[in-house]
Amino acid sequence: MKQLFVIRNQNQHYLGRHHDWVDGSHRAALFRTEHRDVAVNELFEVNVKDFSLRGEIVACDADDKGYPAVEVLIPIPDAPATDEPVASDDAAS
Repeated sequence: MKQLFVIRNQNQHYLGRHHDWVDGSHRAALFRTEHRDVAVNELFEVNVKDFSLRGEIVACDADDKGYPAVEVLIPIPDAPATDEPVASDDAAS
């Protein structure tokens, strides 16, 4: 099997291809590379933008489709529903 490198942050979320943090449930959306030095450079670039980041490079095997075989450690909570009206301070007065 082929080995891939992904980046995981201190919240156990993985770096996505669009530089967002995802939980790993959608493997195709993960940043991945076959080369550790590319992963080091990517981690450096992301860390420059967010100096509080505590990221690590994780080696993992590729599945049969070539995506990294990672496990979802901590799911990202769903965003609140936008269909509900937001109460404003003006409505109370």
